[in-house]
Amino acid sequence: MSEFTPAFETLYLANSKRYASLRARVKKRVDLILADPYQGTEQLGYPAKGMNLLGCRSAHVGRNFRIIFVVCEECRRKTDCLYCFCEGRTDKTVVFLNIGPHDKAYTMK
Repeated sequence: MSEFTPAFETLYLANSKRYASLRARVKKRVDLILADPYQGTEQLGYPAKGMNLLGCRSAHVGRNFRIIFVVCEECRRKTDCLYCFCEGRTDKTVVFLNIGPHDKAYTMK
């Protein structure tokens, strides 16, 4: 099961022209994440600038493009998770939070 935050949908859909060359790769990566969210992804903590991303994971799409998401079963165990949208969702739900170039994706703007 998957959910997309309004921010993810806005960035993904609004940037479809700007990042048209990545669109197919992003879709493929989202499908891979849904198949196994722990395979080939990175658990996040406190990256630069003190952002608290505990409970979040990151997946690479190309060299400098990232998808930020949470897996509800993992994020529920992190009491410091600021981006938990898992209330009322099953443990297997993947919530896609943000997408974009490295610096913008991790700042969650």
